[in-house]
Amino acid sequence: MDTILITGAEGFFASRFVQYYRDKYNIIALNHKDLDICDQEKTIEKIIDIKPKYLIHSAAISDTGKCESNPELSYDVNVKGTINIAKGCAKAKTKLIYLSSDQIYNGNVEAGPYEEDCVAVPNTVYGRHKLEAENAICGIVDDPVILRLTWLFSLPERNVKINSNIIWNLVKAVLKNEQITLPANEYRGITYVYDLISNFDKILNLPKGVYNTGSESNLNTYEVGKIILENMGLGHRVEELLIKDTERYKENNRYLRICNNKLIEQNIYFTNTEEAVSRCISDFLLYMKV
Repeated sequence: MDTILITGAEGFFASRFVQYYRDKYNIIALNHKDLDICDQEKTIEKIIDIKPKYLIHSAAISDTGKCESNPELSYDVNVKGTINIAKGCAKAKTKLIYLSSDQIYNGNVEAGPYEEDCVAVPNTVYGRHKLEAENAICGIVDDPVILRLTWLFSLPERNVKINSNIIWNLVKAVLKNEQITLPANEYRGITYVYDLISNFDKILNLPKGVYNTGSESNLNTYEVGKIILENMGLGHRVEELLIKDTERYKENNRYLRICNNKLIEQNIYFTNTEEAVSRCISDFLLYMKV
């Protein structure tokens, strides 16, 4: 049974990954209390001691607002911490799978979809630091796999963390009978977290490289909101529950659209955003005909 070390154990992705694969792999899941990735010596020592076959590095400060207000902390965790992880992997001969972000494309002005070899222009602290970490680890380990993830979504479950995501935000609004505002000038894919997790058997054995990872989409965020409500059986309440924001990103549309053809070449497939939303709602039997 192969050993996988995963950081960020209590996070949205990692907590679900551990439960999904606990009977297939020897998973050692570390949270920030178990390992301070900002401590280079202890991080390298821990990885050498465990000597896992794979290390999935999901620990990060991913709150973009927090990164903007505290760039020093973001740099310490998202860049220096990742470099420490990479150095440990290099010494332990461990394959590193690094979870990066589509946020590195946040400053690109083209409509996309973006391929991995385009010039990424991040315009946020978080995006810049994720890209800097990508570049750094490529000079430290021989065969890193870098996944530029789209926004992950799911619904609450026992003993795993929930994050802020469009489908859960909409459910909360419906339950409170409140309206929610969604931008019509933002175009991005969102990915059902279990579509990502179920692909990880293949992802672990990808050749080294950078991969756009997740669901493609040609929809704007407001349109995605409509699709979510329709799948929940609430299509008749779209105008009542959704406010279409046409002012946000009006001057420069926000495009985070990815192309995942590089993964398709490796026989790794993701449904598009519309299908991913439908699958999630079906999995959770989330039908609210009210």
